[in-house]
Amino acid sequence: MDVAASTHDGLRKATTEVVLVLEYRVVDGATWHVRMERGTVGVIAGPADEPDLRFTTNSSTATAMANGTLDPLRAVIDGDVVLGGDPRVLVDHRAVMDGLGDVFAAVRAG
Repeated sequence: MDVAASTHDGLRKATTEVVLVLEYRVVDGATWHVRMERGTVGVIAGPADEPDLRFTTNSSTATAMANGTLDPLRAVIDGDVVLGGDPRVLVDHRAVMDGLGDVFAAVRAG
């Protein structure tokens, strides 16, 4: 995942003027975060020191989102994903979120 994110041209371009940390917590699994800083993107194991936004869910929901069978927005609306931090980050950084979606899709495709 780190290689896919750090080499994705669209994501790197979308983060040229961005400093943003997103944390993903799977309560019955792993925690990891994506650090984006002025065109550099990294996926790091473990929690972030101060994430701008945190996504928390269980492993079945995380798996469904990862394999593309569950829309992340639907999971948030239904309460299967809990947001921590400032959710306006999602709107303010739409191009970044789209780039992350492309990275996840590329990883799924193998």
